[in-house]
Amino acid sequence: MPTVAHLVGSYVRALPHLEQFIARDLVSFHRLARYLRPKLESELGKEVEEGAIVMALSRLRDKMGERQAEQQANPLWEKIQISLREGAVEIDLRKGAHTEEATHRLRRLLDGQPDDIFNIVSGQYEITLIASAKYEKKFLQALKDEQVIHIERDLSFLYLRFEQDVLYMPGFYERVLSELAWENINVFELVSTLNELVLVLKSKDAGRAYDLLRTRLRARKKD
Repeated sequence: MPTVAHLVGSYVRALPHLEQFIARDLVSFHRLARYLRPKLESELGKEVEEGAIVMALSRLRDKMGERQAEQQANPLWEKIQISLREGAVEIDLRKGAHTEEATHRLRRLLDGQPDDIFNIVSGQYEITLIASAKYEKKFLQALKDEQVIHIERDLSFLYLRFEQDVLYMPGFYERVLSELAWENINVFELVSTLNELVLVLKSKDAGRAYDLLRTRLRARKKD
């Protein structure tokens, strides 16, 4: 039979933003306990003391703190290199009989600069191209026979370079994205390679995202 602590943990984990609020100590446990109490009593089929719920929430917060401290103690966080580059565009196409062939021909139009990004994401019905904005006119001319359904301009690339061991560190992507979501910064696309994660953001948010990740990924242990 599930315990109060088990059910409280399940309810909190089902609401990621609530988990963030608790981890940052921004929630009144007594008010949250009153909200959860009817749900817990229905699930358990018996009365549940508010104090027991508060205790479960307090222990859950402590476990979150221990987990965050353990993650932050990993020296890999300090070795992540973060850089920013403006001038990106996203072009979305309706997938046709020859669309994939046409998109692969676009590589011939690239200048060959080593820091240029050109990414193709192929779905069942659509294809997304992410590239440096300087290629937009060339690409659209080359794709004049294809159905362009959306163009997103004024984008920037936020680069995170890291050691390969980061790939085996649970919660890495969640950590990066949750820090941005907490500050209401939207991520349009993710592009990843073995040792790189590239976040595609609106240029108006890019500087704030850069400062935030440089501070939060490396300094949470000091909060």
